[in-house]
Amino acid sequence: MDALHHPAFQSLVQPALLCLACLGLLRTARAPALRPWWPMGGAVALALTLALWPGLVWPTTAQAHKLPWIALLGLLAMLPALLGSRATRSTDAPARPWGLGALAWLGAAAWLLGPAPTPGRLLAVAAGVLLLAVLAWSPRAPQAEPTGAAGSAAALTVALLGLAGLGGLGGSLLLAQLGLVLAVCAALPGLWIWALPRPGLRLSAAALVPLGVAGLALACLVHAGGRTPAASLAWLGLSLTAPWWLAGLAWSARHWRWRPLVVALLAALPVALALFWQAGAGTPPTGPAASETDDPYYAPRWQ
Repeated sequence: MDALHHPAFQSLVQPALLCLACLGLLRTARAPALRPWWPMGGAVALALTLALWPGLVWPTTAQAHKLPWIALLGLLAMLPALLGSRATRSTDAPARPWGLGALAWLGAAAWLLGPAPTPGRLLAVAAGVLLLAVLAWSPRAPQAEPTGAAGSAAALTVALLGLAGLGGLGGSLLLAQLGLVLAVCAALPGLWIWALPRPGLRLSAAALVPLGVAGLALACLVHAGGRTPAASLAWLGLSLTAPWWLAGLAWSARHWRWRPLVVALLAALPVALALFWQAGAGTPPTGPAASETDDPYYAPRWQ
């Protein structure tokens, strides 16, 4: 039983198993109406994983305990978009998922950052809305087919891995683990559709936006520790634009099978800059920040 509580199991094995199960069940569901929604398996698995660990604690006793609720909020926010897409027979329109995801992010930001409209908080909220728009429209990036927009999942996965790295560099094993959970749930839908491409199967904005909302919430927790400069998080945001970097290149059209891998490598460039920026940020302010005292895994690097 101790293995079930091991950090590697909690942050890698458990979300991977749940994600594969959710993707498989939705993909092979007897109800044909559920099959177009199979990419939502990643967001469903994320909500289930965080419900198991760190758990749906209410009232929340730490900032990290808010993340499972925010992941659930992001998933539930997509239901109107999914029902609307069923009515219009369109499962990839990005505007509605983006709008609903932006509303979920506004609520999550008010909960995490506080309702007072300070300039820094307003900038963070606006940046989050913009990044959700980038993520929602990335499945429509030029030459995203026939890999079903797997490049969008690749870019998001790399950004989330960078977020896990920033959490680890800040001294928080808990935040690093949560970042890995998010990255696994973002990666497997993309790997599934890349390895087994089928006509008509693709990642939609509704499948990616809930993961983006949870990623923005985790970025707030990482920054709140006082050890991650905003510039590092800005570099991570830049990595989400990687699906557009190959637009118009003839190589990308000819070698479409390799495109998601190249997108991941390109997204890794700003992520590497973010990690280097974090590592070179210098000694952080003395005294624990609020999120550190909330974090039972916190282990300061600087003594």
